Amino acid sequence: MIVWRKLTGDLEKDNAVLDAWFLKNRISTRDFEFDIIYVNGCNNLPNLKREEDNWKVRLIEEEFMKRMWNAEGV
Repeated sequence: MIVWRKLTGDLEKDNAVLDAWFLKNRISTRDFEFDIIYVNGCNNLPNLKREEDNWKVRLIEEEFMKRMWNAEGV
């Protein structure tokens, strides 16, 4: 799952909006399962993880830089 959001520069406000969206739109693991949530900007989604959830959160910016500049196997 990829979540791209417009960041305001107010970390607390940005996280509150993301948390509210995530809780409102949470996909039931019985209906659909995803392993990784890619999200831009700092966030606290791991704090919303329930015991039955098996997803991990990765920052888009960090993942992009890692993959963009990894020259192994090229």
